[in-house]
Amino acid sequence: MAIDKTLYRAAYEQYRQWNEAEELERARNAGQLSPAEAWRRYVALVEFCWRLAPEQSEQQRSQRLADWDRYYERVQRLETWRRARGQTA
Repeated sequence: MAIDKTLYRAAYEQYRQWNEAEELERARNAGQLSPAEAWRRYVALVEFCWRLAPEQSEQQRSQRLADWDRYYERVQRLETWRRARGQTA
């Protein structure tokens, strides 16, 4: 199925204008949020991202843990090597 170029360009222009308006709004309101409101927005964004993220499979979870174990073991070896030689890495 081919994309309608005219429709695509119109949609892209609408998106560009919307994005530009959002940037102007952010610039106008910069520094006006209270710390509590900024934190509330941050928490809402994180929760939104968590809902969007797909659930990890058991294999992905175990692979990630194995990767962290390997990383930690290598850091420990590096620290052991550094202490033995009295040098910074």
